[in-house]
Amino acid sequence: MNKKTTKEDNTVIMSDKYISESGVQGGKIIGEHIALGSFIIGIPLLTIGLYALLNILFGWGFPTNSAILILVLLVFIIGLLMTIGGYSIYITKNVEK
Repeated sequence: MNKKTTKEDNTVIMSDKYISESGVQGGKIIGEHIALGSFIIGIPLLTIGLYALLNILFGWGFPTNSAILILVLLVFIIGLLMTIGGYSIYITKNVEK
């Protein structure tokens, strides 16, 4: 702890290269969080939508008015799109170039 620092050690190097690298790293971290969030939210929505859609199609006691049908289709489509989006972000990020 007795190390003395010089003025040169405390300077901040600001260059476009370091700023752009920092932005790329920040984008990768945000991409990871978006992919994980898409999986966490998308898979349950897909499962709920698929279950409700099967109940409507096979008549296992689920009400079939038009509002519930539209809601079930929206939940299914949103879950499917979020799952596909999370998967594509994950695969794109982890593909070696």
